[in-house]
Amino acid sequence: MDNVTHGLLGMAMAVAIAPRESRRQAALVGFLAGEFPDLDVFLRSQDDPLFGLAMHRHFTHSLLLAPVIGLMMAGLVISWCRWRGRGFQVRVLVLAGIAAAFSHGLCDVWTSYGTRWFWPFSDVRVSWDLISVVDPLFTLPLLPLVIVAIVKRSRRWSVAALSWATCYLALCYGQQQRVLDVTREIGQERGHALERLTAKPSFANIVVWRVMYQDRGQAHILCFRAGKKCELLGESKIPLVVVKDVPGVKADSVLAKDIARFSHFSDGWLSWHPQQAGVLGDLRYAVSPDGVSPLWGIGIDFSKQEQHVPFLTFRRTNDESWQKLWKMVWGR
Repeated sequence: MDNVTHGLLGMAMAVAIAPRESRRQAALVGFLAGEFPDLDVFLRSQDDPLFGLAMHRHFTHSLLLAPVIGLMMAGLVISWCRWRGRGFQVRVLVLAGIAAAFSHGLCDVWTSYGTRWFWPFSDVRVSWDLISVVDPLFTLPLLPLVIVAIVKRSRRWSVAALSWATCYLALCYGQQQRVLDVTREIGQERGHALERLTAKPSFANIVVWRVMYQDRGQAHILCFRAGKKCELLGESKIPLVVVKDVPGVKADSVLAKDIARFSHFSDGWLSWHPQQAGVLGDLRYAVSPDGVSPLWGIGIDFSKQEQHVPFLTFRRTNDESWQKLWKMVWGR
């Protein structure tokens, strides 16, 4: 999720487990440990555009490394306390750091981008598809609750913040299951196999959902408004691209390996961009919740198979696109 949410949840976790006299120091540790994993965005390669994509939410977000991050951030605050001549409790600050570091990976698992939570034992990108990477309705209530918890050194307020997060995620899960149930009914009526099925909320809300399922090589995209009832707002379909079936690609070439890497990142939801020739897109994310034009993809040049592919973004949206999403959310 966004860094504001990571920082707030890290501080809430830290304050909740610390004794009163250490809660502000714990909050500082929690903030640092809650933000540190996203420093992986600075891992880049000028020669390999997909390197940064592969490294984000990688080892810094794993369960195995969370205690290490927690210890490091606690060490920073302990050093600062010593320099300032202030007392501190090592055990409390270490536990606060570890809890906050765990909260970062868990927070990202809630979204649909994919987090290598079990690295190095598994390369699976874990994603529960419950919430958008940015959701103001989730984050904004956390802000005053966490601020009051730190100012008052109050465990009660930090627990209230964590309780809000838990209740909101439970609501997200309920919304997700509703649209999945309706999609299964639609697929059954149409005689589709639903070989794969996934549902994720559209940007910054949990009312409008983008549902995708695979049937006989086709990706079917359905857009639902999950209000009092689940309304089907729009749908589309597009052929899926299977990595091994892309014609003209040499098996051991850099191009073949890059396509495989991007497919892994995209959880296999690959399709050719409908408007951009030679672009393989990540079908999970689109400008419109019911559309097939992806937000990003890779450029395929069959004449340069020993060069890394470029990573392309198509995130520019006009006012009409935002108005369409807004109308979907409000049922207009």
